[in-house]
Formats: sequence, C-alpha cells, structure tokens
Amino acid sequence: MSDSLNRASFLDGRRDKERMRAEAWKWDEGMERLAALRDSNPEMFERIGVTTRMSLGYYENDKTAAAKYGRNVNKGGK
Repeated sequence: MSDSLNRASFLDGRRDKERMRAEAWKWDEGMERLAALRDSNPEMFERIGVTTRMSLGYYENDKTAAAKYGRNVNKGGK
C-alpha cells in the first residue's frame, strides 16, 4: 500500500491496524503444526510452497500482536 494511504486518517480517526489484526486472530491447528515443522525439520519446511510459508509468517505476526494486546494465544484461548 502506498505511503500516502498509510498516513491517511478516517472520519473517526486513524486505524490501529495492529489492534485490528490482533482482535481478528484465531488459533489455527494447521499453522501451529507448520511452525512446529519449521522448528523440527527445516529442510522439509523449505520444500513447502512460498505462499504457505508466507501465510505462516502472517499468522505468527498476528499471534504476536494478539499476545501483545492481552489475548490468550494458547490452544483454546480467546
């Protein structure tokens, strides 16, 4: 997204994108298994498609944001 759009304000104020992503985050067993695979078997993880690896990155960024905003990021947490 362009820098101009990132700096834009809305009628009701600036958006806190990190908070919005944190609130939308949901536990995903498949992503958790991918993270475990990455840690336990990096060679196999590297053979997985780029899109899947990118999805894991977004998932983990959102999970980190959720934890930062006080959400329970453990299995079954809300």
